[in-house]
Amino acid sequence: MTTLDIFFNNIKDDERCLPYLGDEEKVVYKCDGSEGSIYFDGYYYVEDMPPPYPDDDQMTRFSRWLPKTLELYVRRRTTEPYKEEPSEFGGIRQFFNVVEENAYIIEIYKRTIHENTDKISEIEDEDGEPMSVCFFPTNKQTIYFRVLGTLPNSVKKT
Repeated sequence: MTTLDIFFNNIKDDERCLPYLGDEEKVVYKCDGSEGSIYFDGYYYVEDMPPPYPDDDQMTRFSRWLPKTLELYVRRRTTEPYKEEPSEFGGIRQFFNVVEENAYIIEIYKRTIHENTDKISEIEDEDGEPMSVCFFPTNKQTIYFRVLGTLPNSVKKT
C-alpha cells in the first residue's frame, strides 16, 4: 500500500496562504505533468476572484484570491517502512520506499467546494451559557492547478 505526502510552499515570502490537507489518507491527487487537481478535506482561505463580488454587497472579505502561484511537492511512498533505526534525538527514524516524487511550480486557478465539514464544539461562555463554536472551519473541496515548471525532486520540509 502507498500513501501521499503533499507539501506546499509559498514563492513570495510575504504570502502566507497555503492549502491545508486534513486527512492525507483521503486525498485524491491527479496530475498529468501539465494540469492537475487535488481533492481533500481541509481549508484554503482564498476567494475565487478579486473584489467586488457580484453575489454580495460586501466589498472585501479576504485579501487573497485566485489564481495563486505556489511550489507543490508530492511524494507517493509505501505505508510500511523498510528500515527503522534509533535517532540521535531518542525517537525512531523510519525509511520508506519512494514510488513517485515530483516537485512543481503550480498556479491554482479554480477551487470547488463540495461539502462543509466544520467540526462544531460545545463550550460554555463566561456566563456559563452553552454555545457552539467552530475552531477549525473545513470543507471537502477540489483545487485545480496548472503546472508552470518543475523543481528538483528534493522535498522541502515545511
